[in-house]
Amino acid sequence: MGVAGTPVELTESNIIKYILYAGGILDEQNMPETGRFMIIPSLAAVLLKASDIKDASMMGDGKSTLRNGRIGMIDRFTLYSSNLLPKTNDGGNCWDMIFGHPLGLTFASQFTDLDYIEHPETTFGKFVKGLHVYGYKVIKPEALGVLYGKPMLV
Repeated sequence: MGVAGTPVELTESNIIKYILYAGGILDEQNMPETGRFMIIPSLAAVLLKASDIKDASMMGDGKSTLRNGRIGMIDRFTLYSSNLLPKTNDGGNCWDMIFGHPLGLTFASQFTDLDYIEHPETTFGKFVKGLHVYGYKVIKPEALGVLYGKPMLV
């Protein structure tokens, strides 16, 4: 949703709608309903907290997001706020907001080249040193999506 040159303009009145669209995209790809995630920038989190979900009774929650600061879940997505999302200047600050299901990714790590040091020079004790290598790969691209958007603060 959204492309370079024409980002989706997110406001407090339409941000929930775009989260629902993202859920529909994953539904079309037959992704499981549990475990879905969406990562949004801090400005989008502000819009979300200012939207209709601030009314706890509307969402069936005990406390409003204004009182506890948690975004929580919307339409089967666990929402995370991050200031590390890729940002571009496309007529204003625009972000690649990632959403999907963990089925789309794989991660592997291992320790290699382990050394056991019996008597280190500077301290008493024993040390193990090694090289930790890791990597990831997208294995099911249909389980992931990007909302390229520009949060519009008033």
